[in-house]
Amino acid sequence: MRRRGFTLIELLVVIAIIAVLIALLLPAVQAAREAARRSQCVNNLKQIGLALHNYHSTNNSFPMGQGVLGAIDTGVGHGPSVLVYLLSNIEQQALSNAFNFSVQATPGAAGTLTPINTTVYLSSVGAYLCPSDTGSTVFKYGTNYGGSIGPQFNSLSSITSKAGVGMGMFAALVSFGIRDCTDGSSNTIAFGEKLIGDNSPAANNGAEQYSCVPWPGNPTGSSADMVMPLAVANLNTYISTCNAMRSGGTASQANATGSYWAAGRMPEGPLLNELLTPNSPNQDCYNVAQTTGLQTFRSRHSGGVNTLFADGSVKFIKNSVNQTTWWAIGSKAGGETVSADTY
Repeated sequence: MRRRGFTLIELLVVIAIIAVLIALLLPAVQAAREAARRSQCVNNLKQIGLALHNYHSTNNSFPMGQGVLGAIDTGVGHGPSVLVYLLSNIEQQALSNAFNFSVQATPGAAGTLTPINTTVYLSSVGAYLCPSDTGSTVFKYGTNYGGSIGPQFNSLSSITSKAGVGMGMFAALVSFGIRDCTDGSSNTIAFGEKLIGDNSPAANNGAEQYSCVPWPGNPTGSSADMVMPLAVANLNTYISTCNAMRSGGTASQANATGSYWAAGRMPEGPLLNELLTPNSPNQDCYNVAQTTGLQTFRSRHSGGVNTLFADGSVKFIKNSVNQTTWWAIGSKAGGETVSADTY
């Protein structure tokens, strides 16, 4: 009997057709997956927004960006971050209860103190991680979200503005509320996205920073010499210095951005500023790890970043946003007139 079957050529043609179909479908599947991840990221920011407003309703202000000084370790940046203060309002009451707020005991503090809060800061909180960024596979206790200190270099410096200290909604050792947001809560950034580092200088993932880069005129920045738009000349000089550091290789490169959600620090913790526009091609740098730097809003989403405003709304801000507009919505009391259709 003669047996029927497929020839080798027929099998190869079928395999080729299947391969072509897979190649056509794969981008659509990847786009659908990214859309789902981006939706989850937006939801995380909305949860943070609800937590902020629940905290505000109880305390009549938002939390401090960087926590209070302890009686033992008085180093600024060694205390709790804004995300620690939000734990009880984001369905993490057990972690909030376990945190000892009476001492400076987060990463960066004295080694004899950090074990006090190890249980908390070595816990991963899903609402503080964006699924589009794989950085949490390296730093499991990191965060993809940071509170805005405004368009300024230093989170500590006393700035004379209509609201007092600090241009953004968050600062070190001081709390702000809706009452301080005279530009309008719907036009003031509260939180945004950041990338988590890869802990390796061998392969750049876009979250790298260069350390010990002084701000022009004053290494750590102070008052009007580091506030935008007054100090734009200093900013341009600093950008050139940082980009030159990148061109020079990996010396002084730091790869631990966003590594601890509980640490009240600038690069390693949940703080950002609006000195550079979202996903800027310019290099991020800092002088003092606890309180300074170009801490740029960055994400793995195509074209921009998800941004939480002080009124609780979440908007997608494009990379192409005008820099002056970006500075304006970064400040809470700058007196700028900004239309929502400009961003």
